[in-house]
Amino acid sequence: MTPALQLFFEPQTQPHELRVAVAAGNRRIGEAWFRCRSGHSLMANADALFALGLYPASEIGSALGLAGEVDPDLFARSNQITGIFRDWWPDCRQVEVSARTRPATATTMEQGAALFFSGGIDSSFSLLEAGPQLCALVTLLGVDVPLSDPVACAQLERTCHNIAQRRGMDAIVIETNVREVFHPFAGWIEHHGAVMAAIGHMLCENVGRIFISASGIENEDTAWDSPWGSHPALDPLYSSALLAVEHYGLVSRFDKIARILKDDDLMRHLRICNQERKNCGRCDKCTFAMRSFEILRAGERAVTFPPLSPRRGQLKIVDDGFLSEMERLRAAAAEAGPEDMLPELDGVIGAYRGRATWLRLIRRRAHNFLRVARHRRRWERKSR
Repeated sequence: MTPALQLFFEPQTQPHELRVAVAAGNRRIGEAWFRCRSGHSLMANADALFALGLYPASEIGSALGLAGEVDPDLFARSNQITGIFRDWWPDCRQVEVSARTRPATATTMEQGAALFFSGGIDSSFSLLEAGPQLCALVTLLGVDVPLSDPVACAQLERTCHNIAQRRGMDAIVIETNVREVFHPFAGWIEHHGAVMAAIGHMLCENVGRIFISASGIENEDTAWDSPWGSHPALDPLYSSALLAVEHYGLVSRFDKIARILKDDDLMRHLRICNQERKNCGRCDKCTFAMRSFEILRAGERAVTFPPLSPRRGQLKIVDDGFLSEMERLRAAAAEAGPEDMLPELDGVIGAYRGRATWLRLIRRRAHNFLRVARHRRRWERKSR
């Protein structure tokens, strides 16, 4: 029998630091810590444990046990949330959650709103659009940028402080090892939105709403049909009476770039590359952005990127969501030029459409099956 995933907070010794013990049944196997470098208080809120543990429990096929009292409405949505997991990733399982619930209270969102901010396209666009609603930016270290790279972490921390200060907002910087701790048992792509919601619950003494930036397009089926750890149908389900979790900014990536171009401050700090400390200009994320800058005739404003000419890198489509983004880029190129970019875009779009849909589905299903099987084996070995 698979032992239950158990999560509980260690005694809190510093108001700006929390430690979450991770156990397989009665056997402790790890500890995820969260430390606010900007000194803001973190609350040992069981709603955070619920968000943190539900997806890993579903993937490894175990019950979930939580110490503390969970918001009753959030607790009641456990089957709905894990039902989404099972629809998207059929190898996931329904989860039996064991936790106390606290008495229902009226919803009071008196605190302001915060935005998770990485300096990338999605969060920069959200900052511009939601700016009047925001009182704080939240930047995570140890997630996209590993703690083993102190230079990159320091750079991201400075970016958060600089951008927040110029806009009269609070900068909340949290370093954590949560990705490392759960990596053996849960896919980060599938888990990351829940982790952000969990951190939002830890911050509920400081904010009443937390925005997670979208990476899909409004009014496009792909935004709703593409399984992803942060999703317009999923993120709000992690809300409680103390915190509203919102999925924000369903706009095409090309249109987000066009909007960000108008803000010199954000362009000076724009960082989208996960390959290198600086935007490498060769990966698929950099390539898409640089083709967009070229269409928008804004090469001189792309100060954190290599020169646009000669063109470098290759455009890439990995799923239907990326197909929609590429089609928007192609429409912009057809309207504004350069015309010699059209063969490249037509080629990558045609190649993706030429692949049999059934073959893509089989590959995705096989990938998901292998990921879940690998994580379950690790969980079983770890819990012995």
